[in-house]
Amino acid sequence: MSADPLDTLRFQVRSVGDAVRWACVLEATAPKAGNVFPGRSFGNLHFGDFIVAAEIAAEAFAMPGRHFSESVLGAVRQTRLSIGSNVNLGILLLIGPIAEVAHRDIHSDLQPGVAALLEGQNQDDAACIFEAIRSASAGGLGTTQEMDVRDAATSRGDMIAAMRLAAERDLVAYQYANGFKDLFDRVVPLVDRAITESGSVLGGIADAHIDLLADHPDTLIARKCGWEIAKAVQQRASKLDKRDSGAVAEFDTYLRSDGNRLNPGTTADLIAAALFVLLVRA
Repeated sequence: MSADPLDTLRFQVRSVGDAVRWACVLEATAPKAGNVFPGRSFGNLHFGDFIVAAEIAAEAFAMPGRHFSESVLGAVRQTRLSIGSNVNLGILLLIGPIAEVAHRDIHSDLQPGVAALLEGQNQDDAACIFEAIRSASAGGLGTTQEMDVRDAATSRGDMIAAMRLAAERDLVAYQYANGFKDLFDRVVPLVDRAITESGSVLGGIADAHIDLLADHPDTLIARKCGWEIAKAVQQRASKLDKRDSGAVAEFDTYLRSDGNRLNPGTTADLIAAALFVLLVRA
């Protein structure tokens, strides 16, 4: 067995678009507690929808020289047209800037490149990102009386300033506010370690999902259900024995209660972005 289970897949990655596709498909396929995966659906939302969204994301980020903000907006619109709902906004927002930097130099130190890219964003980029969030009918960034990213009046405002205002309420916004340091310093190593220790890509992703839930409350859960419930989920995850299949199944059932309102979607988005980073690394 390879020391790194991802090595076999890296041979299939010949472009940034390939890495995006694989990252999204692997994240959607892994049996992550409380999420959609093969055999587990949410009402009208099925595994196949995420595969369609993965292809849309791969095509959107396949072209070098295009501003990631334009690619994010285009992919959000195409996803809604193809699926009729938002299944990948968080993934697009997270992978987008990393993909643009990878196109420039895939062997570079990606995190400083992403931080510099975000600091250099202009009003047109902000307008695209704000429109993408509105088009996806997203609520994961929370609300604020000042510079609400979903308010058309802020369309040409400072994107990073708006993300900083939302950072305490949403982990995607937090990445933008801090140059993606949390993703590269915390999430990527955790996912990498979980896959290596598991000896299985999909099993490791499922383990990493629980580890991340134990490490920080999922902010999508917090938005829908409040911080108390999000912290209760975090506490349950921190006490969970990942090797006890019965306990994991019980946790999965718990997260699917109340109409899937405990879906840890932001955590899943972070995993997809981490997988993209791991796949493009030599």
